[in-house]
Amino acid sequence: MRRPARLAAALGAALTAAPAWADHPVPGMRSAGWDPLTTALVFGGLALLAGAVVVIVVAVLTRRPDSSE
Repeated sequence: MRRPARLAAALGAALTAAPAWADHPVPGMRSAGWDPLTTALVFGGLALLAGAVVVIVVAVLTRRPDSSE
């Protein structure tokens, strides 16, 4: 299959995609979202935790050996 044919097939598949069922279009099946402040605090805390883990891993991996003379 040539490149333009692949591009046309991919474009056609993307344009004919069905709506996602994860959105739950049935009334009463969709749960309420989080409050924006709660979302910001939770994901901000997770980002802080991930940054702390990265700093700890880098500190452990770049530690110099003890020079006991």
